[in-house]
Amino acid sequence: MSAVKTLQACALASLFLLPDLQAATLREALDQAWSVQAPAQNAQNERYSAELQASQAWTPEPPSIGLSHTTDQLNANAGRREWEVELSTPVWLYGQRERVTNVAQSEHAAFIGESTLAQLNLAGALREAWWDARFAELDFTQANRKLAAEQQLAADVSQRVKAGDLAPTDDSQSKIAVLLAKKEVSAAKLLFERNRQAYLLLSRGVALPDLAEVLQANPKPHPLLASLGLNAQSAQARLSQSAGDTRNAPEIGLTYTSEKDASDEAYRGRIKLGIKIPFGSESRNRPRIATANAALIAAQTALELEQARIANAISSAQMELAQSREAQVLAVEQFKIASERAEWIAKGFRLGQFDLMAQLRSLQEKFDAESESARSRLAVDRAISRLNQAVGVLP
Repeated sequence: MSAVKTLQACALASLFLLPDLQAATLREALDQAWSVQAPAQNAQNERYSAELQASQAWTPEPPSIGLSHTTDQLNANAGRREWEVELSTPVWLYGQRERVTNVAQSEHAAFIGESTLAQLNLAGALREAWWDARFAELDFTQANRKLAAEQQLAADVSQRVKAGDLAPTDDSQSKIAVLLAKKEVSAAKLLFERNRQAYLLLSRGVALPDLAEVLQANPKPHPLLASLGLNAQSAQARLSQSAGDTRNAPEIGLTYTSEKDASDEAYRGRIKLGIKIPFGSESRNRPRIATANAALIAAQTALELEQARIANAISSAQMELAQSREAQVLAVEQFKIASERAEWIAKGFRLGQFDLMAQLRSLQEKFDAESESARSRLAVDRAISRLNQAVGVLP
């Protein structure tokens, strides 16, 4: 029965160690997770496109038509009749259309920048969830490998106890070690399932990628800095519009009137052309200018602060990568020494030179060193992902 369990444990471990040929890439996971935002993104794009199209129209507002009729039927009824049709339209002031167009273009560009930044933030969340699941998967794999080794050792101890080479207490001790290993497997499985489900929820069901990221350089500005810069440009356009538009657009009207004063008279027609010019005032524009100026100062201040923060984040990510690589070298060497020592003690245990406790300790040291070595490899790959995130590179 022990041999069967050992084979089952080894088969389970091999499933985790072998690469998943159908595993997705992190880019596919990001695309799937971002696809949920597609309807909202498309709606916002249509909105900004409509605003840009409206800013390039011939008039700031659509023309309007008015119709009125005058009659004296309710009092004198002398035949007084008048029909009046008025067609009016607002017209752009000098430079007004250009300012409105600049605002529409800058706000659309700022929206695109914010969308790219939102993608980067989602990629960061995916990266962390991905590596949490990968580390938990490794711990689960190592726990199964350790269980298989403990079961194999327990089977050997049981045979030697039956043969009289070992005391019955050694059989009990080896069985306790198997039970402890099973508890570790159960705990590792629970953590792996939790982290895997968290990743699947974030990625909208895309399989857990196996391939690590490659360290990339970002020749473009960081998406956060680009977004803040575009926000500043949008605020500047708003400020220019508020400062330039001191009054509402004037309105030109064309009126045609057809009238008569008595029933026996013929209708007479006349045409009237008029213009309506709204007055401007300092108090009208002061709140708009103050609001736009505050938005501009906030965007510029945020840009300066984030430049320093991003530089610090990149420096920290670079240090983490360097430290992870150093730790990997040490962990590999430690695993090599622990493996050699475990083999030597295992050979001595079979020859009766070491007791069971020494064998169990060396086995534990070997698996600890093996886990540390495997985790150090993942730590390097995670540090690469974090450095890519810090410099603003999407998967």
